[in-house]
Amino acid sequence: MFVVVVDRWISIFIILVPFLSGCSFLNSPNTFLKEDFQRYHVKRIAVLPFFNNTNARDAGKVVTRAFVEGLFDRKDLKVELPGNVRKLIVAERIIIRKGIGADHIKLIGKRLNVDAVIIGWVGNYTRGVKGQGAKVPIVSVNARMVHAESCSVLWIGQNKRRGDDYVTILDYGRINSVAALARKVVDELMETIP
Repeated sequence: MFVVVVDRWISIFIILVPFLSGCSFLNSPNTFLKEDFQRYHVKRIAVLPFFNNTNARDAGKVVTRAFVEGLFDRKDLKVELPGNVRKLIVAERIIIRKGIGADHIKLIGKRLNVDAVIIGWVGNYTRGVKGQGAKVPIVSVNARMVHAESCSVLWIGQNKRRGDDYVTILDYGRINSVAALARKVVDELMETIP
């Protein structure tokens, strides 16, 4: 009797595993971390406005804000206020695309007294594509942390997600808002920064 009950539960479990797990086997973001990262003693960071490489007007602002908020939540790092960063960029006429030159990074480091600068771009910020009857947002973000004094790349991260990547069972976990998905994509990237 006991064996029959156990066999039945094992059969039910095997049948339900694909439905219960959903996309819980997400790939982690693609990242690079400099081997001697700790040697650089990064304590203060400036987040430069993310370059918007999409058709969505607000994508760069949303992702930049998500990075700043995520860094503010960390107790081990201090973040330069976005207004100070913007003021310096405008005053020095720094044009940010997918990156900036070493001279500008050093200038930002000295003027804002930061150890590192985060720069990046938004590659995809789609409010929704038709998929299984519902619109599914897609967001991809590329970012890197550059040491302000030496201009060494300390960390690189790339993450791309769909709103339905987080579905577990009966559509639970789906992210329908592109802004909420952007925050999730950024949070996953931030988890890879030591």
